[in-house]
Amino acid sequence: MDTILKNITEFTHNLNYADLPASTIDAAKIHMLDALACAFGAYDCQEVQIAKKLVSYPGSLNTAGRILADETNIAAVDAAFINVCMIRHLDFNDAYPGGHPSDMMGAFFSVAPILNVSGKQLIVAVTIAYEVFIQHMLARNPNRYGFDQGSAIGMATAAGLSYLFNLTKEQTAHAISITLVSNMQLRVTRSGQLSMWKGCATAHAIRNALYAVYLAREGMTGPSEPFLGRDGLADHLPRPFSWKGLSKNNFHSEKVSLKYWPVAYQMQAAAWCGIELAKQVVVDRIASVSVEANSFAVFESGSEKEKWQPCTKETADHSLPYILAWALKHGEVNEKAFDESSYSDPAMHDLLKKIDVTLNDELDRKYPAESHMRATAVDHQGNNYHADVLNPKGHWMNPMSFAEVGEKFSRLAKNHIDSNRVKLIVDMLSGLENLEGVDSFFGCLCVNNKNRSVNYV
Repeated sequence: MDTILKNITEFTHNLNYADLPASTIDAAKIHMLDALACAFGAYDCQEVQIAKKLVSYPGSLNTAGRILADETNIAAVDAAFINVCMIRHLDFNDAYPGGHPSDMMGAFFSVAPILNVSGKQLIVAVTIAYEVFIQHMLARNPNRYGFDQGSAIGMATAAGLSYLFNLTKEQTAHAISITLVSNMQLRVTRSGQLSMWKGCATAHAIRNALYAVYLAREGMTGPSEPFLGRDGLADHLPRPFSWKGLSKNNFHSEKVSLKYWPVAYQMQAAAWCGIELAKQVVVDRIASVSVEANSFAVFESGSEKEKWQPCTKETADHSLPYILAWALKHGEVNEKAFDESSYSDPAMHDLLKKIDVTLNDELDRKYPAESHMRATAVDHQGNNYHADVLNPKGHWMNPMSFAEVGEKFSRLAKNHIDSNRVKLIVDMLSGLENLEGVDSFFGCLCVNNKNRSVNYV
């Protein structure tokens, strides 16, 4: 077993709720609530409808799971895939440089009610997954070298699931290894004109992670050196692969950011720049807008012609010029921005032509510690208007409170559950550590269950 796999396995096997600082516990709960908000906001999205046509049913509870807001037992791998699609569809869930760790919640939400684990166990599983994912990104971010985030997301999910299923150390190591070597996804998923798969790629990796956990539980073995062995992960990324090591004395989950607007994380600042400029100048008076950003924001959202001509929802919510233009015109960025009629509007395309994006070396040097963007609009008379956004609302250094995320949940869930149950769910999640079993909590989420009651310990 290579040293990295050993570190992950031992961390997963040895971490207890008592080891977690209060800030880490709070982070796990707030990110769970945020993921649930995003899922309810995309409850009937097209990706979910497609995947539901293909669900299978388990022969026993050993491989059963549930779709969020539904009490029907289906194959857990299918439920996990659907849950992640729900969480990802709006591009509204959390972010850490390199990916969206709350994607992993889709797997935990699938199996937790079947296993009826305690609230404390669910918090520990989420923390394990987040810490493993973040450590991978700190060691080397595969996104910069042509690989998608699924490799890290899948492997970290396998670690958290191994804890929930109470696998042995050996089984845990095999589950993580099988998942890692089987999920090296290509980053082309997030390049050019984006497709529905942008929101499903990690769902596929997470589905595979759960299947790998089942295989390992039944005795399947995986490579013993998936990270550092010959042709392992480190051989496919630039050296050094600087794995610092997971430790009970150093948690990073609190450094994961949340989104105030339903757009790619780096585009939070673009939205706020547009809103700030809209306060200063009427959009029809604008002759040009110049945006300065870090290299990742430019590369992902401001360097391809498709971002100036979005033809899909997925491209629009990753387009720096489009998001800034919409915010400049409407003073906010809501789900309507990503209707086909909105991103296909010729008037909007005319506005996009006035926007250019350039790299600012100063902002780049401070990324990812800071999220910083500047925009300057010039009107037809030559007057300049400036916006400068540093660490927008939701950034871990400018965090959203639990109450603010509760409001986000209420707003996105209101079409499916009533306000009384929204409050109950938020209150329950706030005290999740008090639940001996989480089945009742997940039952309360069901859209067809209006009178569900929940008992605390």
